[in-house]
Amino acid sequence: MVAFCTEQTTTEQEYFYSIQPMGVNACVVNLTVGRNERNLLAEKQIEAARKAEMLVHASHIARFTTPEEARDEAKFFLAQTRAFNLPENAVHTLIFTPTVANKSAMELINFFQETLYLNGYRNQDLCIMAKLIANNIVRPAKLHLRPNLTVIDYNQLSPSVIGAGTWIFDNKYLDERQFVAYDFMDFYTKPNQLRGRQLSLDTEYIARAGDNYWMIARQLGIELAELLLLNNATSGDMVVPGQRIKIA
Repeated sequence: MVAFCTEQTTTEQEYFYSIQPMGVNACVVNLTVGRNERNLLAEKQIEAARKAEMLVHASHIARFTTPEEARDEAKFFLAQTRAFNLPENAVHTLIFTPTVANKSAMELINFFQETLYLNGYRNQDLCIMAKLIANNIVRPAKLHLRPNLTVIDYNQLSPSVIGAGTWIFDNKYLDERQFVAYDFMDFYTKPNQLRGRQLSLDTEYIARAGDNYWMIARQLGIELAELLLLNNATSGDMVVPGQRIKIA
């Protein structure tokens, strides 16, 4: 899982230590908002995440309404990522909010992401509310750079958008204001790194916080119907942390 940190996220080191064993092994720290706002807690959040041995990535919250503003915000974001010594291969996430969603949304996203690309930052993500896709305001398949897609879709058993690479499913975690996401495609996490994919010798999966049958099936490459049949379950059944799920 991945934690998305904002100014509302704590900087307490113990909190970052506490979420790491639960499967959160990467943090996306919001650095900038618009053309001139900075997250004043970013430095401490980055430090705490690194001490907890998490990968650190960066995000920017969009406020642009014109191509010129999109370019300016991209340059401001890049200046901050360099100031924090984040490498070019760190993920650079654009959080595109409904306040700037209009008929020119696609063009503006392209301007922002192409500015990053031309400056050597090619590992990009687009984070948007699921409703923007449902309403055809944003059509990810039509974007020039085809970034990873992070969908914000709270209180669902699975993301409502087909093809989501990452799914933000919770905006409060362990009583903290913390956006938590499930990273389906290992986009934010190292390949082969432990992500809660814990298999016992008798081919069972040990469930983590936030798991459900749909997510387990997708993560392990198993047909959902087969997984449900093995466990005498339905897709709406709850999965609790520590529960042993048969996978073969």
